[in-house]
Amino acid sequence: MLYAACKAEVAARMRQFADTAEYKTHIWDIAKWLTSNENTFGLFLCGDKGNGKTTLVQALQSLYFYLHSGECSENREPPYNGFRIVTAKELVQLAKADNNPTKENSKATTEFRLLKNIEILCIDDLGTEPCESLNYGDTVTAVTDIIHYRYQKQFCTITTSNLTTDDIASYYDERLHDRFKEMMCVINFRKEPSFR
Repeated sequence: MLYAACKAEVAARMRQFADTAEYKTHIWDIAKWLTSNENTFGLFLCGDKGNGKTTLVQALQSLYFYLHSGECSENREPPYNGFRIVTAKELVQLAKADNNPTKENSKATTEFRLLKNIEILCIDDLGTEPCESLNYGDTVTAVTDIIHYRYQKQFCTITTSNLTTDDIASYYDERLHDRFKEMMCVINFRKEPSFR
């Protein structure tokens, strides 16, 4: 099903699906992670740009919605039902709003709090955002904070990045790197050629 969802995502972009042996292996590894009894509750897709990491996550999201269609249950307490994809840069903007809530940014504040507590959150393009930013004199470390929070709650977190697991330690910190090792199943796209 995941393979078909990937093909559908590519077709929706009016592109030709390139089912390389490496890409099929990544799909297979993710399918194994989804169906195994592993105790990792996160997924880290890393490697060069343009090799299908975000497409795979969008396929996972489509598959999630397909498998949950027709359900009308709603969790009133975290984790809230759903699967959201947000870029790391967008997450920083939402965190800044949450750090200084006003009437004008209440929608962004609500969105950030939902993302913190949603059943499955994907942070796309990890490492493209500043790991620290200032907001009215306060330091905001949005990605680090939300990953630590979701780690504590053991909520499913998926990340995509051009950074490797070792780069996580130098870009963010050793603590986040250590948590990544515990919570994430790593799918490394290495230096595979770009599909673009």
